[in-house]
Amino acid sequence: MSRTEGTLTVKEMINRLNIGDSTLRKWCLSLEEHGYSFYRTDQNKRIFTQQDLLVLQQFKKLVQEKNMSMNNASLIVTSKHQKVPFSDKTEIEQVINEENNVPYMRSNDELVGRLMLFIEQQEERYKQQEKFNKSLIEKLDEQQKYIEERLNKRDNTLIQSLREVQETKKLIAAAEEKREEESKKSFFSRLFGK
Repeated sequence: MSRTEGTLTVKEMINRLNIGDSTLRKWCLSLEEHGYSFYRTDQNKRIFTQQDLLVLQQFKKLVQEKNMSMNNASLIVTSKHQKVPFSDKTEIEQVINEENNVPYMRSNDELVGRLMLFIEQQEERYKQQEKFNKSLIEKLDEQQKYIEERLNKRDNTLIQSLREVQETKKLIAAAEEKREEESKKSFFSRLFGK
C-alpha cells in the first residue's frame, strides 16, 4: 500500500511519541502479539493511522507513567481497541483519511473480566516473588554474617598461632643465648681454671 494522506511514518510516530525507534518496534510487536494489527506497505513496513497514534499514546501512558509491564499494557489497550478487518485497499484508504473516526470494537464484559483476573493473578505472583526475594535476602544476610564470623574466628586463631610461634622463637633464642653464655663461661673457666 502506498503512503496515503493522513497516515504517519515511523519517524513521525517516534517524534510524536518522543520515544526511540527500537522502543516503538518493541511496543508494536507487543501489541501485535495480543491481536492488534498495524497497516503495512507493500514492502511490509508499518504505517500508522491517527487511531494507531491514540493506541500507542495510551500504551505509553500505561507503560511509562503507570509502570505497567508491556504485556499487561498490551492486553488492556488491545481489549479497548480492535481494528475492524478490511476486505480491500479502498476501504482502508477511506478509513485512514477520516480524522479520528477509525472504527474499533469495544471489549465485552467477559474479556474485561478475564483481563482483570489475569492482572490479579499477576499481582499475586508478584507478591509471592517479593516474599521469595525477601526470604532469599534474609538467607543471604545470614550466610554473610556466618562467613564474617568464621573469618574473624579464623583470623583470631591465626593471630594467636603467630603470637605463640613468636613466643616460642623468643624462648628458643633465649635458650640458645644462655647455652652460648654457659659454653663461653665453661671455656673461660677451663682456660682460667675456675
